[in-house]
Amino acid sequence: MVKYSAPTCGPCHTLKPILSKIVDEFPEQLHYVEIDIEQDPDIAESAGVVGTPTVQFFRNQALVTEMKGVKPKSQYRETIQQNLPVRVG
Repeated sequence: MVKYSAPTCGPCHTLKPILSKIVDEFPEQLHYVEIDIEQDPDIAESAGVVGTPTVQFFRNQALVTEMKGVKPKSQYRETIQQNLPVRVG
């Protein structure tokens, strides 16, 4: 999961504690990265990110979905759960 944000983005600051709680729910299953688009504009541009906050979800290094703006915590949780590998056993 990659969150694109900027220091001057108010909604980004609102989203940070929401995502922190979600990440804590999936300790061994989720890799979370935060990218400051002002410090790394090339990364944001190559990812097609034009606004913040944007959260991209990847599985096996492929983009599966993207959320723009601040969404309810349940929406992030559902997206992660839908894209986790199915555990057998």
